[in-house]
Amino acid sequence: MASYSEILNKIYNLRGGIIDLRLDRMDQAMALFDHPERKFFSFHIAGTNGKGSTAAMLQSMLCAGQYRVALYTSPHLTSFTERIRVGDQEISPDEVVALAEEVEQRAAAASIQLTFFEFVTVMALVYFGRQEIDLAVVEVGLGGRLDATNLVKPVVSVITTISMDHEAYLGSDLLSIAREKGGIIKPETPVVCGQVAPEVADLLRSIAEERGSRFYLLGDDFNFFLKSGGLFDYRGIKRYLPELSLVLRGRHQRRNAALALAALEAAEDQFPVGDAAVRQGLEVVEWPGRFEIVLDQPTVILDGAHNGEGVKALVEEIEEFGQGRKLKLLFASMEDKDWGLMLRSLSTVADEIVLTRVGMERSADPQQLARQLTDIVPHRVIEDSRTALRALVASARPDDIVLVAGSLYLLGEIRPAALEIKRNHSAASHNC
Repeated sequence: MASYSEILNKIYNLRGGIIDLRLDRMDQAMALFDHPERKFFSFHIAGTNGKGSTAAMLQSMLCAGQYRVALYTSPHLTSFTERIRVGDQEISPDEVVALAEEVEQRAAAASIQLTFFEFVTVMALVYFGRQEIDLAVVEVGLGGRLDATNLVKPVVSVITTISMDHEAYLGSDLLSIAREKGGIIKPETPVVCGQVAPEVADLLRSIAEERGSRFYLLGDDFNFFLKSGGLFDYRGIKRYLPELSLVLRGRHQRRNAALALAALEAAEDQFPVGDAAVRQGLEVVEWPGRFEIVLDQPTVILDGAHNGEGVKALVEEIEEFGQGRKLKLLFASMEDKDWGLMLRSLSTVADEIVLTRVGMERSADPQQLARQLTDIVPHRVIEDSRTALRALVASARPDDIVLVAGSLYLLGEIRPAALEIKRNHSAASHNC
């Protein structure tokens, strides 16, 4: 039997890591396991931003309602096992090895050549089918119509937001991208949609109507209202929940919570969840790397914003949170992202920027990023991301903010180092 690291290296490099969106290979591969994805219902979640947070909230509320709920998300931050979990338990490394070898052997025997994401999705759905779950919460990987997850049997389809991203695969304009993401809408299956442009809402509504599916839109059919102290009210399709508390920070997370709550309402005939479980689920949900404060004095914040829409929400939250404090930004991006747009937005709140890179081929060259910055904001390049974080924290004053953003892959590299700095700070304080 191969080791865990050997298995991960093998599946990461399947077919050279290419993205090849189609469903025929997935259908053939799932048939080798008697289509476990058809044997349980799923909440299926697509969108440009907010998919993972919405999925995590849904799973947390459903688990609080005493259902056995699986969760499939991507990418992971620090451990591959984060992608596949049942309840609060991640798949174990030993289970990853055994399952990967089983999928590899069956696919090879049937001459099915899966991409990385297809392979992992097969693993997840097979694993869930063997865990006697009540239902799953499944995040789309890319797009929707041809995404590997689009074989699941949804109880509700959720579309969080739609903005320009992954144009090479989804189309060069907003409606083309919306059409791809709208491909998760199934016949006679409710659709819950978040904050989107009016023309996108019209398109998605028309797809739902063609398929005989009820369509619920944030702002029209359900909404949320911010209150003091971080609380919010939810006025839903039929349900009213006042004074809700959410552990995740930011207005955008309250928006995601409203989507999750509307999805629960749309599925309440099959999977009812009481008010107490809803409140508990929102109060205890965990989703690392989303405005995650890992250290005080200085305040170190990790945020997974990695496109224009996500950075816009992050800037709004920083402006409210920072209250005029100095902000040092550590930034890296993937080459295929609109890092210019992200840097321009973040430059409006940053007093200093350190540009770095992620240890993978797709990472943008920080020297190239630096050339795009004006002299208005002081900036420098530190190639190693962990060295860069330590340098920023060491130079920061106690009331400064150190923000890490631009790529979820950057957060995956940085988070262990940030937690180590936190442990060292705690030990130093304890010894004083």
